[in-house]
Amino acid sequence: MKYENYQRNHVIVKGREEELEKFLDATMKGTGIKHKRKHSTSSNSEDALTWSCFDILRSQSQEKVKQALNEILEDAFDNNKPFDSNNEQNIKIEIGKEYFSLTTKEETEVDASIETDDKLIFFEAKLYSSMSLKKGKQPYDQIANKLRVGLDYARKEQKLFYFIFLDIAPLEKLSLHKSKKEAENKGSSFADKWKSAWWFKYYRDGRNNSIKPLRKILKGIANEEELNQVRQNMGWLTWASLFKTTLRAVI
Repeated sequence: MKYENYQRNHVIVKGREEELEKFLDATMKGTGIKHKRKHSTSSNSEDALTWSCFDILRSQSQEKVKQALNEILEDAFDNNKPFDSNNEQNIKIEIGKEYFSLTTKEETEVDASIETDDKLIFFEAKLYSSMSLKKGKQPYDQIANKLRVGLDYARKEQKLFYFIFLDIAPLEKLSLHKSKKEAENKGSSFADKWKSAWWFKYYRDGRNNSIKPLRKILKGIANEEELNQVRQNMGWLTWASLFKTTLRAVI
């Protein structure tokens, strides 16, 4: 569905109109294409949902932000949140921020991120599309790219790194197949959505609980201890959970 204007497709906090304009006018690196503006009136826009939820949250008081972050962590890590946000200082929410790795000279635009004095959380947001796989000049898939840049950036800033994949359904609902080959052959009721779930589980859980997949993509960036930490710090969140948290934050 296409709306008549982008305002109908975004939740706009009063006074944040100019910031939304800047967000929509951001261009894809090296192309000059304003991809957010291009899809700003589409009801399928991941960027519109990301802005609407996270901009509402960052417009709340620190007390409400801490409450919301705790709920997000509980949902993303199966009610076993990795840290208590009530103990965090200077929580800052970013949307569409670019991060750079000094070690690999790679950079990435992150859909949403949350930074505290000693924590960094990357959110990779998907709605109806699947994650991008490596191809051509892109040596890493979307998850690997976020893990590489995020972990290295966080280390330089002396922060613990967390990665949360934000998608339309729970991980187990998208993980319908035992192997990649079976998934490719049979697909799922969510078309190509299985790819995001499969690759997420591949990096987090490995094959037979092996850490080799992470060791391969994080070679030269992470040591063995950090590899295990990355696995523990990977969470999966649904839009439904985020919507409820966002609504609770404003009532």
